Amino acid sequence: MKTSSLVFICLFLIVFTVGAPADDLRKRSSAAIPPNIHARIIQLEDERNLGGDELLGLLKHQTPDARQRAALAIGRIGDKRGTEPLINTLRRDEDAWVRAMAAFALGEIEDVQAADALLDVVNSPRGPLFVKARAVEALGKIAGVQANAEKLGQTTLDSINQSLVNRLPAADAKPLDDRKLFSSLTITALMRLRNPASVEPLTQQLKSKDADFRARAANALARLRQPIDSAVPALIEALNDGDADVRANVARALGASKNARAVEPLIKLLNDKNDWVQVGAIRALVAINDRRAVEPLIVFGDKVNKQVKPVTHERSARLNMLLEITTAFGAFKDPRALWLLNSVRRKLWSDIYPEAEIAIARIDWMEFSNWESDSSLTAATREWPPNLAHIQGLAEMDSDFARSGLSALWNKVSREPVKDRWVSETLRVLAKLKHEGTPQILRRQLSTKDVIVRSTAATLLADYSSEENLNALVQALANEKTDTANDARLAILTALSKYRSEKAIESVKAALNDPDHLVRRRAIDLLKQMGAGDFSDRIGIVQTGHDKGFYQQVAARLNKKVTATIHTDKGLIKIELFPQDAPITVDSFITLARKGYFNNLTFHRVVPNFVIQGGDPRGDGEGGPGYQIRCEINTRPYARGAIGMALSGKDTGGSQFFITHSPQPHLDGGYTVFGQVVSGMDVVDRIPRGDLIRKVEIFEGR
Repeated sequence: MKTSSLVFICLFLIVFTVGAPADDLRKRSSAAIPPNIHARIIQLEDERNLGGDELLGLLKHQTPDARQRAALAIGRIGDKRGTEPLINTLRRDEDAWVRAMAAFALGEIEDVQAADALLDVVNSPRGPLFVKARAVEALGKIAGVQANAEKLGQTTLDSINQSLVNRLPAADAKPLDDRKLFSSLTITALMRLRNPASVEPLTQQLKSKDADFRARAANALARLRQPIDSAVPALIEALNDGDADVRANVARALGASKNARAVEPLIKLLNDKNDWVQVGAIRALVAINDRRAVEPLIVFGDKVNKQVKPVTHERSARLNMLLEITTAFGAFKDPRALWLLNSVRRKLWSDIYPEAEIAIARIDWMEFSNWESDSSLTAATREWPPNLAHIQGLAEMDSDFARSGLSALWNKVSREPVKDRWVSETLRVLAKLKHEGTPQILRRQLSTKDVIVRSTAATLLADYSSEENLNALVQALANEKTDTANDARLAILTALSKYRSEKAIESVKAALNDPDHLVRRRAIDLLKQMGAGDFSDRIGIVQTGHDKGFYQQVAARLNKKVTATIHTDKGLIKIELFPQDAPITVDSFITLARKGYFNNLTFHRVVPNFVIQGGDPRGDGEGGPGYQIRCEINTRPYARGAIGMALSGKDTGGSQFFITHSPQPHLDGGYTVFGQVVSGMDVVDRIPRGDLIRKVEIFEGR
């Protein structure tokens, strides 16, 4: 979730927070695994290394806990050589918890070859429900991958979908505790399968006696990417649900339906007592794009604007709502909102709050260009530094005014010392507005000092196909060999893949020798896409830089209680960390915190009713600690208050972390959960973008 862009276990199935289903796998303790074996498993997992047959051999270890932990490691590594051994474990292991983890691991590998075995488990009249639950989850992950769906064929997909639908609880039945995990994961799997036949069964779940099921069903309907018109009457009725999560998710689903019948009910929802429900209503009204919503939003926005003080005084907790409303006006492009947007513009003049500037630019370019302040085009081209928000506003206008102003700005950017973020953003605007000299500018930026600027230039240059640009990309990749950061190399490789010439293929092949595991993996994937062959045998292992002693130290923490306290201006956020579930992630977080790394960094990304995200030293979503850690996907769910590791792709974690405002089941199995808020969720809810992390304290017990 990097914004450039969520041991272990053994245990694991989840002790959910309040309202979430329990997972029997978490009854286990890592203490039953011999310490030397546990440390070795963590090392192999971190290296993305099966160790020949070493890790696969542990699936036959005499200790069930060790077999379970080995199964998880194989799933995290993702090597398809582990598929058949895991299928055998799923079918034959005498221990149900081991079988459940084998199913979970098969879902992480996403190998279509496992589908039949998993479906057999789901359809069997025998076996523990928690094993079936993990098989259901894995089927959703595997069949939800487009390439796998094509291999399975529509008939098989329909069969899998119907099998899952048949196992949903009756809407009028009282939910049984031992079925909650199974039913919850079934709803999430249906969401991932995106089969139109799921609409009616999921609609029925809106009447469940369990609020968690109702919320999950609404969330699934919102994410199906299928027509859900038949669900609209039930969704409108569910806007009166007594549970706020249900109402918020129902609003999102109505937005996805784009049905005009929902407009008036959603407008009424602007008066809901819950902020996240109001946010859901705003986004849904934007998605439907009916002008009836504009005046009520102006009234609501004026009320919220009066509650927010200028950011020079403090960052109000209501700032999140004001930014949401401002963004909505930019989407509607209705001039009636201009007076309110100008008021917001004056109050929130800041590089980190571009919403008002962008909204005004979308509505009226004359109003945008005549703005008399330091953010005006005249001031931005005369004085330095320019307002980043204004640069982003220019991107919204297709006019000679914008292009001429942008030329003047770039002349400043190219010869003045400025923040690298401004350079990157200006490059994006140049490309979006199709500035005449953009390719030449981008080629020059391939050799600039900042790795993110180089990465941005390469990404944008991919849209300008020419021999000159190809040569520039080939040379840039060769120049990147000594850079420890991989951002630019990854972007250049992707840009090169747009060409199918021999020169481009040979350049990408050269990256197979790169010392960085992520670069080699990207090159292998791209060469397949380019039709140059399968070089999977060149993936190798990760050079982690850690020795045996490091992994022994990490393993020694597994059964300790570890907590962190994040100090903010809004109050304290206390977190329980999960070294058993994510030992390397927790170790990295602890190490950075004790170095003072997080001190005075911002929460640079806040998405209401989704996440707050911090830990980026650049403040733009592109920064990190100078190294990357591997994902440690586990069975803990993204419940409210879950702590996740932000990513820009698999195994790209670093220092950026996020905290969820509400349950986010679509993130499960995609981002590492490594902690849970135990107190201070009221603080999390009140954090606006730009608030500071004053410090992070770590406490370790026995």
